[in-house]
Amino acid sequence: MNITQTIQNNIEGIPAGKIFSYQDLPCYFESSSAVIKAIGRMVIDKKIERLSKGKFYFPKKGKFGSRKPSDGELIRSVTYKNGCLCGYVTGPSLYNKLGLTTQIPRTITLASNGGRQKKELGTIRIKTVATSIPIKEEDVTLLQYLDALKDIKKIPDSDTNLSLKIISRYILKLSVSEQERMVKLAETYYRPQVRALIGLLFTSFNLSVPRSLSLSLNPTTTYKLNLKESKWPRAKQWNIK
Repeated sequence: MNITQTIQNNIEGIPAGKIFSYQDLPCYFESSSAVIKAIGRMVIDKKIERLSKGKFYFPKKGKFGSRKPSDGELIRSVTYKNGCLCGYVTGPSLYNKLGLTTQIPRTITLASNGGRQKKELGTIRIKTVATSIPIKEEDVTLLQYLDALKDIKKIPDSDTNLSLKIISRYILKLSVSEQERMVKLAETYYRPQVRALIGLLFTSFNLSVPRSLSLSLNPTTTYKLNLKESKWPRAKQWNIK
């Protein structure tokens, strides 16, 4: 089988609606110029569609003609690079999904190990914010909960007391090892207020709190979040008001 036929087989094996780049084809690193030419011909022949620079897809067929990739697939195309995770959903769209706000943002925010950028991808707008935290598949959910705690005072159309209660429900569903990992991530990468909130939530629900968490906090620093003492009686223990 020659290289042209190999390239064609690789491309035709990609499911409809799935976004791919040149680098996703196994033969790209063997003959990049041939891959670029083959994809270019397929775009001209309207066998595949160009989504953006270097990204393509086979359009799905529906009752009303060809359909563009789903929003989830559009997000996946930005959060993965060469098959490796490099970002995750955060910000207002995440907080809406978690039930912390009813507002639905027009732009989806992604935390990314790359630089800041804005993209228009079909039906959605995406902006990325830089993070220095190493992003691993198994940590994404934990990082999202920690981001919610980081932004808890800035979540639109929300109540801090209720938001904490909602986040606590998610934390209680985590396994013990996941809870321990969440504390470790908070200690390593997040600001003192987030660590104090983790301490409050864990002690409020009798979860194990390592001594290192309290030692990581300045005992003279107070965190003002307007919490109700009747709802969070342990808040003073963590200098949260």
